Amino acid sequence: MKASVQVFADRATLMRRAADEVATALRQGINARSAACAALSGGSTPGPAYEQLASRKLEWSRITFALVDERCVPLSDPASNEGLLRRTLAPALASGAQLLPMYAGSCSADSANTAYAALHIDIALMGMGADGHTASWFPGADGLAAALDPDSLRTVVAIRAQQADGAANRLTLTRAALLRADRLLLLITGKEKRDRLEAALAQKLEDAPVAALFARPERQPEVLWAP
Repeated sequence: MKASVQVFADRATLMRRAADEVATALRQGINARSAACAALSGGSTPGPAYEQLASRKLEWSRITFALVDERCVPLSDPASNEGLLRRTLAPALASGAQLLPMYAGSCSADSANTAYAALHIDIALMGMGADGHTASWFPGADGLAAALDPDSLRTVVAIRAQQADGAANRLTLTRAALLRADRLLLLITGKEKRDRLEAALAQKLEDAPVAALFARPERQPEVLWAP
């Protein structure tokens, strides 16, 4: 496998493009179904894209934001992905957009699975760690096989990864759920990450789980990269 990568001159341009792509997908969802949903990842990379997205003129009352994954920590914890999204998307949320929590005090995935199962995800924005993980699909994690099962009937599962920053216990969308999304964006920056992605696509899924996003030729993610 080899990823097709859209290259941008710098990270500011990359973030603008990511915001544009998410906004476009949300408008298309509203046009098609009168409502739209974007599933968004946490981490340090995509925050500027979310801030730009929140400044766009969209029908925010028709839009729901979901989480790709979440650490099992309170909203007040700096590691909370929900907290990051509430900060960076504040203008959109103040204008009527909804944010659907994934963690609500328990790391059981059942309530989140029920809440998320009905979502039609118009676009999911993904990232990738230096170890080849995406979402909370960490190499060697407890629960990884269930998360990567392409035929899973679950939308959200629990995972435990000792090496994960912020919290070992996580909730995450499954591969099956993400493959149902209309579009997948994979946002990466720096030469190290680009090299890591290329290496991951030659590895087994359990060793570099990001490769699971590329396993179906007809469902390839759109990779956006800047140095």
